[in-house]
Amino acid sequence: MTQSKWCRDSWLTEFATRVRSFPDEVLEKVLSLLSCYKDRSSASLVCKDWYHAERWSRTHVFIGNCYAVTPEIVARRFPKIRSLVLKGKPRFSDFNLVPHDWGADVQPWLACFANAYPFLEELRLKRMRVSDESLEFLALSFPNFKRISLLSCDGFSTDGLAAIATHCK
Repeated sequence: MTQSKWCRDSWLTEFATRVRSFPDEVLEKVLSLLSCYKDRSSASLVCKDWYHAERWSRTHVFIGNCYAVTPEIVARRFPKIRSLVLKGKPRFSDFNLVPHDWGADVQPWLACFANAYPFLEELRLKRMRVSDESLEFLALSFPNFKRISLLSCDGFSTDGLAAIATHCK
């Protein structure tokens, strides 16, 4: 083994040891200062300790494609979510290039999250299919719910919005 490779390997081992030696409270504080979800995701790749600290400290999750991950995987990965951004149909659906009733239903997400995140406060949906029943379920299942955004969503009426207005803070 050459001297430079030994030095590099030694440095990496020492760095990894120091990274792992952060107290959990310090690590969670550092991670809480990272507001960009991409930065938090990158930090979670440093080592297992950082992965677990990031997992337990994340309260906001962005899912750019509702088909890329299941709600059950999200619930297992992030146990303390209070805010969720969920995008459904592809952008070209805005131009009527996707059948009207094509997927992106929010109900399976709500059903899973009702058990995993009863403390959910905010939900931002984009191009998702949202029924009145889904909105009523949302209003009744999340007692601390405060904010909803329905951008380019379809399938609901004023009845669903009335349920949100009646039961949410």
